[in-house]
Amino acid sequence: MIRILTFLGLIPTNEEREILKHLRKKEASSMKVVGRGTLIMDAADARSTKKSREFISKIDKIVD
Repeated sequence: MIRILTFLGLIPTNEEREILKHLRKKEASSMKVVGRGTLIMDAADARSTKKSREFISKIDKIVD
């Protein structure tokens, strides 16, 4: 029964549960779910996250 509900999209898969868990721990307050699979976020908030800052510092090392 659970397999049928998962197939129909009524119950999230394990992968979808992990994604939801990470979204609930969001670092940016401007992140919103607009539709199924669609997220919007302010660009300034996206650049200010820890992951983005680490990526930008790696890019700076390559460019310099």
